[in-house]
Amino acid sequence: MASRKVLLITAAMAAVVVGALLPATSSAANYMVGDDSGWDLDVDYDAWASGKHFKVGDTLEFLYSSEATHNVVMVDAQNYKACTVPSNAPTLTSGDDRVALDQAGRWLFICGVEDHCQSGMKLAVDVQ
Repeated sequence: MASRKVLLITAAMAAVVVGALLPATSSAANYMVGDDSGWDLDVDYDAWASGKHFKVGDTLEFLYSSEATHNVVMVDAQNYKACTVPSNAPTLTSGDDRVALDQAGRWLFICGVEDHCQSGMKLAVDVQ
């Protein structure tokens, strides 16, 4: 009988330890790019992204006024660096553009309006 109690206590302790070691599941996050400033000129998007931990399932929301002349273009590393918009690049223009981060890797965005990217309207996020 005593050995059975020890076995039950040991099994219960093992379950607690295993549960504590399992990673906690977290729900997807929605990030408004640029926070209150939104997707606009004069925002430091490197600073905005710094310290954030983007995960698969999160969403980026690019908000900008319908009166502003902006867009959101998903680009590769070469076009990101050069601030160029390839002819086949996915371009969003609604003013409330949402991008679901559905895979891990580096995601790169620019504003494709002339000189906006060169002025700093570009965002790189690493998704885990």
